[in-house]
Amino acid sequence: MITKKQISVETDGLLSLKGLVEVYEEIAAGRMQRIRGAVLQSRQFLEGLLEVFKRVKAAYQKHNLTSASSRPRNGKTVAVFVSANSGLYGDIVDRSFEKFSFFVKDANPDVVILGKLGVKMMADRLPGRLYNYYDFSDDGVDVESFEMIMRYLVQFERILVFYGQFKTILNQEPVVTSVSGDAVQAQEGVVVDSKGREVVRQYIFEPSVEDIARVFEGQILASIFEQTLHESQLSKFASRMLALDKSVENIEQRLYRIRREGVRLSHKIQNRKQLGTFSGVSLWSA
Repeated sequence: MITKKQISVETDGLLSLKGLVEVYEEIAAGRMQRIRGAVLQSRQFLEGLLEVFKRVKAAYQKHNLTSASSRPRNGKTVAVFVSANSGLYGDIVDRSFEKFSFFVKDANPDVVILGKLGVKMMADRLPGRLYNYYDFSDDGVDVESFEMIMRYLVQFERILVFYGQFKTILNQEPVVTSVSGDAVQAQEGVVVDSKGREVVRQYIFEPSVEDIARVFEGQILASIFEQTLHESQLSKFASRMLALDKSVENIEQRLYRIRREGVRLSHKIQNRKQLGTFSGVSLWSA
């Protein structure tokens, strides 16, 4: 049976743990709020820019203007998994890895892992799979590390990034973004006129398709990739805040149960004392 001392020790431990978790939760909430506005504003702009990128790429590929591109045409694909360097991020990193691992097993691309947690996941779930690892901060985008990663990624024709995306505070979803402007729909350049006939869109490039391709596949590609890193950070902080909030709830529930145990134990001790008193009175009466 649990003792009064054990109840006291566990209560003190739970209260200390609750205070620590609440501090971490407050830090996560502060970080999330600090980057949330900027990330959501950039998301809408860069998603629109990515759509333009896809249309431009589809247009010059349709007209066999592949020489306009500064990117390699080697048919190689790289899958980038944006993980984390530490735990306490809820389940968003794990769910993102599930989506990533399914693609890797099916398509067999080259693999890039960002963050120490991704290394552990690869060892546990994709043992023996070769990959390139880059250390990356959970709190920001280091310029030197970012440039190093980009120098490697631009060797591939197709670049897919797997990460968690913030939807609402209560909802983070694993997503994949083709930052290289792929995944163009088959009917991307086709519209239907008033008579129901399909008409192929024609694009006018100004100043030239070479200049536009150079900008999109250089600076714009890097901007879109950087946005995915910020998106991942936002989703991780939001997921951490929810996970810690759930931990606080669990601690409070345990505190409630242990306090009830304490009350029940006090009643048992009191009853035992009363029985002892009655027994003593009975003996003296006899």
